[in-house]
Amino acid sequence: MKWNQYFSTRILDRRYDYYQSNAVRVLNSSSEFIEANVMGSSLYNVRINFIEGEIVSMYCNCPYEDNCKHLAATLYYLDDHPELLKKENNINELVLNTSKNKLQEFLILELTNNNDLANKFKLFTNSEFDSNFYINKLYTSLNDSFHVIKFMDEDIQILTEFKQLNLIFELCDVIIDYCEELLDYGDYKSFDIILDKLDTLFIKLFNLGYEKEVLKYLGNVILTNDNISILELLTDTYSRIGDVEMLFDEHHNN
Repeated sequence: MKWNQYFSTRILDRRYDYYQSNAVRVLNSSSEFIEANVMGSSLYNVRINFIEGEIVSMYCNCPYEDNCKHLAATLYYLDDHPELLKKENNINELVLNTSKNKLQEFLILELTNNNDLANKFKLFTNSEFDSNFYINKLYTSLNDSFHVIKFMDEDIQILTEFKQLNLIFELCDVIIDYCEELLDYGDYKSFDIILDKLDTLFIKLFNLGYEKEVLKYLGNVILTNDNISILELLTDTYSRIGDVEMLFDEHHNN
């Protein structure tokens, strides 16, 4: 994996020291992401997302504005432990060779003790799921922008996969309000990352066939929000999928 181009020379010079001092502790990984804690002047949370082995986004909750030494140290660790991103190739065989009773026993145990997995399973089986679970989980995440970003990467992507459009928009309302708080606290780094993820989400939903719903939602936010920074970014999103001038003309005429 080539990743050096994402970092300044000064940051690259320090990444090896962090790795050698055992500062990186991997929390979770798959073929699509790696999460780690990196010990610096404080303990920082790192998340790096991948698609087909290529980096698509990186985030660390340290105050450094650009790609930091904690991200570089994590990637250096990953270079030395490539197995962390490898997919299990025998999952199909494992499941197909396990008896129905064993599978049910495993599911009951796991779903009882894992609310995230239980709600995902309900979505997968078209069962009635608890939408408040996701709302409450997001509100709980608001104490740290890292957790909000993780929620967008994981939970909102799951809800998108299962076409829970109304719930997604309800969660977006909370996230947009949270972005105003980030600006008040001067956390421009997290603000930019989250708004960029919202932009990606709206474009994805639009391309999935929810053109009218996305334009209606975005139009309502644009016409009712008074935060200039948020308006500029969401208006830019709208302009790439709809007619902004027509939106304002119709609003003015009404």
